[in-house]
Order: sequence, then structure tokens, then C-alpha cells
Amino acid sequence: MARNLRDMKKSGARPGPQNNETPAAQPTVEQRAGVNELVNEYGGRSEEELMGELFRVTGEQKKNGSFDPAAMRRTAESIMPMLTPEQRNKLMSIIGALSE
Repeated sequence: MARNLRDMKKSGARPGPQNNETPAAQPTVEQRAGVNELVNEYGGRSEEELMGELFRVTGEQKKNGSFDPAAMRRTAESIMPMLTPEQRNKLMSIIGALSE
């Protein structure tokens, strides 16, 4: 079952592993700093702007040989359980477009 913050707030549930999930590792200071940097850089952009940037960066990676479609798919699979069905469909559509 997908979890979201609104449902947790209503039910009083606390975030954490459900069923047979293992708890996620805590991010390092460097990882947190990296995420904060990305949020600051991309936080105010529209979906259209974000998609344009994603395709631009992916194009550069394909040109220089650093694009790793298998790693992209592994990352997507790791976050799928946290997404709604609509979000999953959108993510798979984006991955399909990036893989072309």
C-alpha cells in the first residue's frame, strides 16, 4: 500500500517500515547537502522547465557515454513503492522517453 503524509496525519501513523520492508539508511551529511543544493537549484521551476532540463542533461550524458539506463531503472524501481499509480505511470513514461 502506498504511503503518503496526508494519510499518516489523519491516522496518526508514524513513518517507518511497513509489512516486510526494511528501514532505509539515514542520509549522510554530504547527501543531505547535495539534496538541499538540488532543491535550491530546481525548486522554483515549472514541470515543463524540469522536464526540459532532464532531457538536456540526459542528452549530454548520452553524448559523453555516461548515461546508464540500468541505473536509471534501478532508481525508478526503488522509489516505485512510494508513488501513486498515476505517478508510477508518469515515471515509466518519462523513463521510456529517456531510454529512446
